[in-house]
Amino acid sequence: MDVNKLLEQFAVGENDFSGVVLSGADLSRANLQGVDLWEADLSEANLSEADLRGVDLRWANLEAANLENSDLRSADLRGTNLTQAKLQGAILEGAIYDETTQFSTDFDLVAVRLYLIAPQTSLQDANLSSVDLSGVDLSEANLRGANLTDANLFGADLGRSNLTEAILSNAELTNANLATANLSKADLRQANLSSANLQQSNLFGTDLRLISYQNANFQEALCTDATRFSETFDWVEAGVYRIVPNATLQGANLRQVNLVGVNLQGANLSGANLTRANLRGANLSKANLSNADLTDANLRSANLAGANLSETILTGAILHDTDLTGTVLIAIDEG
Repeated sequence: MDVNKLLEQFAVGENDFSGVVLSGADLSRANLQGVDLWEADLSEANLSEADLRGVDLRWANLEAANLENSDLRSADLRGTNLTQAKLQGAILEGAIYDETTQFSTDFDLVAVRLYLIAPQTSLQDANLSSVDLSGVDLSEANLRGANLTDANLFGADLGRSNLTEAILSNAELTNANLATANLSKADLRQANLSSANLQQSNLFGTDLRLISYQNANFQEALCTDATRFSETFDWVEAGVYRIVPNATLQGANLRQVNLVGVNLQGANLSGANLTRANLRGANLSKANLSNADLTDANLRSANLAGANLSETILTGAILHDTDLTGTVLIAIDEG
């Protein structure tokens, strides 16, 4: 495509230039903000001082391109070939990339504020508002306090991710996997969670009154008295566990769940599966844990005073600094 034709079409509102071939083209100082250049060939092109904010450059070829002093803030660089590209003075703050993005060997990723989209990545307080993250794998990622307003997370894998206090207002989370994710105090106003998997997710203090949740799976999700559901939501029928004093959690599946510091005083946890659960500092005084499985559970500094541990499995459990005053300790050790 001719450069002038592209700029003319962009000026009248055309944004989709995916697959365009502009190898060696002169686009210096061009305003291409928000343009879709998916799989475009821009190898050896001159894009110096160009406005490329929010440009979709997924799988584009920018090998040996001149991007000096260009503005690439919030650009999508997933799968982009940037080998031998000149990036001196380029602004890359908030741009996203993944493990398939190719940079020159001398490019210093630490010096720029790029966001890596990958499992177990750290994106705490990241601004990802309005970003298309459909289908991405962000499992076990740290997204604490991240701004995901209006983000498209359709079908994304956010399993075991930390979304504490994240802003997800108006986010698209249909078919997303949020199993065991921490959504404590997350802002989910007007978010679409239809058919999302929220199994064993942490909903402590989360307001869910204004979400769409048709066919969402809330089985074994955790809530407290501070969690807010809509008037039509039946948390009992949905299989949600209330983590509160005197709770009835007989036979509950709480395997590997993070329950640090929770108050379950007097709760009925008889027969519950708490294998590898993190109960550090938890108040379990006078709780009924008879026949419960606490294999490899972390009970460091927990309060178990007066608890019933009759026939409880404690194999590998961490009991350092645990208050066991007055407990019934007829326990089973299967080791």
